[in-house]
Amino acid sequence: MKILVFEYITGGGFAGQSLPAGLAAEGGLMLQTLLQELKALPGIELTVMLDSRCQRPNVLTEAEVVRVNHPDIRTILPKLLTATDCFWPIAPETDGILHTLAEIAAANRTPTLLSDPATVAICADKLASYRVFCEQGLPAVPTRRLVDDVGDWRGRLVVKPVDGVGCEGARLLIADQFSDWRNRCPDPTRYVVQPYCEGRPSSLSALFAGGRARLLSVNRQLIEVVDGGFALRGCRVNVAVAARSLYQGWLDQLAAGLPGLFGYAGVDWLETADGGGQLLEINPRLTSSYPGVGRAIGINVAEQVLRSIDGVLDTFPSCPGTVDITFNL
Repeated sequence: MKILVFEYITGGGFAGQSLPAGLAAEGGLMLQTLLQELKALPGIELTVMLDSRCQRPNVLTEAEVVRVNHPDIRTILPKLLTATDCFWPIAPETDGILHTLAEIAAANRTPTLLSDPATVAICADKLASYRVFCEQGLPAVPTRRLVDDVGDWRGRLVVKPVDGVGCEGARLLIADQFSDWRNRCPDPTRYVVQPYCEGRPSSLSALFAGGRARLLSVNRQLIEVVDGGFALRGCRVNVAVAARSLYQGWLDQLAAGLPGLFGYAGVDWLETADGGGQLLEINPRLTSSYPGVGRAIGINVAEQVLRSIDGVLDTFPSCPGTVDITFNL
């Protein structure tokens, strides 16, 4: 199988622009882990897109690398897609980037190790995701458009881009600050607002295929409030939890509500004091926790994603190992 791998940050998505060091390091870690897992499998031929400013991962040969210095990925991808059996993109949902990549691959009739474009579009929209949570009877942090009335919400509020990734662009505001911020916002339709909820930032790493789901790991996120915004400092992958069956149940409901979910995906949520939680968003792609999942539970995650092409979803017992990942410390 010939697989084209494209990690957006290090793969040329910022060609012609300054390369953000923090995002490049995070993306590079996901890319390195994916390449190591794919290289461990027999019968895999890799082609990897790489920004000309980025160092070649040590697991690759020069023949496997396509150097990118052109700012328009759309002119490069179609040609590469015609020469591959499968496309594995790692990209943010911001500004429709991940959705665009899924559509380009679909237009070229190239199988993609990603959810279908329509599902990616729903997951990229925090308001649309919230509606899915509600339709499936799942606990979720209330979410409204920035232009909606939020006068019934007391206390601090969180505003964030409707398609932002993780902590990107999110702000923590008190009521007086919120009114001023909303009045000054140049495009209120691009933002959603949520009440600030107390809870432990967490995520679920999971596999999806054919309307089914398998929980891989429960992860804790180290998120700090910095200058009124939020910053992800790291995560602890595969923490021990008592409510594993509860979280698997959430995933089953999500898979039923979004049967187009495929492959690896992450679900961000807040663990509440009563042992339950509230869902925040779905990330239909490899996530920041991914580099630690395989090491923590002793599997090759990429291999499991490839197995899911044929509808195979293995069940993984709880494993005591944990892996810590740090960013920008």
